[in-house]
Amino acid sequence: MGLKKNLINAIAFLLLACAVSAQNLISSVYNVMDYGATADGQTDNTLVFQQTWEKVCMTEGNPRFLIPEGSYLLGPLIFKGPCKGHISIQLKGKLLAPTDVTKYTANWIEFQYIKGLTISGGGTFDGQGASAWSQDMCPKNSQCRNLPMSVVFAFIENLRMSGVHVKNSKSFHVNVFNSDNVHFHALKISAPADSPNTDGIHMGDISNVNITDTTIGTGDDCISIGPGSINVTVTNVKCGPGHGISIGSLGRYVNERDVKNLKIQNCTLTNTQNGVRVKTWQDNPSPLAAAYIVFEDITMNNVLNPIIIDQKYCPHYMCTKNSPSKVKIEHVTFKNIKGTSASPEGIQLVCSDAVPCEGIELSNINLESNNGAAMSATCVNVQGTSDGSVSSSACTMINSL
Repeated sequence: MGLKKNLINAIAFLLLACAVSAQNLISSVYNVMDYGATADGQTDNTLVFQQTWEKVCMTEGNPRFLIPEGSYLLGPLIFKGPCKGHISIQLKGKLLAPTDVTKYTANWIEFQYIKGLTISGGGTFDGQGASAWSQDMCPKNSQCRNLPMSVVFAFIENLRMSGVHVKNSKSFHVNVFNSDNVHFHALKISAPADSPNTDGIHMGDISNVNITDTTIGTGDDCISIGPGSINVTVTNVKCGPGHGISIGSLGRYVNERDVKNLKIQNCTLTNTQNGVRVKTWQDNPSPLAAAYIVFEDITMNNVLNPIIIDQKYCPHYMCTKNSPSKVKIEHVTFKNIKGTSASPEGIQLVCSDAVPCEGIELSNINLESNNGAAMSATCVNVQGTSDGSVSSSACTMINSL
């Protein structure tokens, strides 16, 4: 009898524990509609989203921030940690940024100081940038005020963002810095080809990054990898329109950190201004290095400048050009790159007069001009090796493999 009673008590305890766990699971889902959000695309939901975030951030375990279908005008706002759990944001609806740039002191949506953040759900971040692009004065004025970026991640550990759409940002679409262990997967990032400074994904001072299976078409770099980026892998990205996939620009500011261990692979660029590029500022204030970079298995479709190293970068006359770049570029591989160029010059490797590029490898380069003209290449201050797939008298200083 005692054994039977103990068994009944044990079963009752397990059922109670299951009920409590289920209740905790239910209570860890925070739906913005339950906190007063209005999904009409016109009502300002900034305060509601901020209050919902505060609840989510204080919840242990794996709380979920749910944004149902509908259109939500909000921002600018900051989702700030540290938080008690690993937060999942399930974005099913569309978030709309204010069009009035005077409402911004910095960016649209920022995530800061969070350990464990997942964003998914198939929804959209719409920066509504069309009305602001004409206000971008930076090409004419070096003292300009930058337009707000759409989605910014700062001081984040363990970030995964997948399956969402980021569109029409006023400036950069996604910017991530001072973060570690970051994975962007199956994103769609889009803006018109003539939208200024609308980089798809920009990063800096970051480590252990993976970008996979993503489609980006904007008015600037599809991906730009800035100073302090270490261990970055970009795989199966479709880029275009835009300015291509860039390392840099590097060297604009004092005490920038080195860039190393980068791999760009299995990517396709279509109708872009550039293909794969390393760019460093001329007359930069502090020395740094860009090393151990691989561009491999890349397809170019009607790309104006498929392969570039540009160490005389000085856009809009924003540098003095009094001295050569101090950025040391070494151990860079261009391998298995094929397709068509929109210009007769498929390769431009223009390195610094002060610190020539070293360890540059050109292997299995198969580029053709759209108009059938012979392809040419430019190599200045370059030391390295080639398998002979690049035929140009200007590149004879690259030894054959």
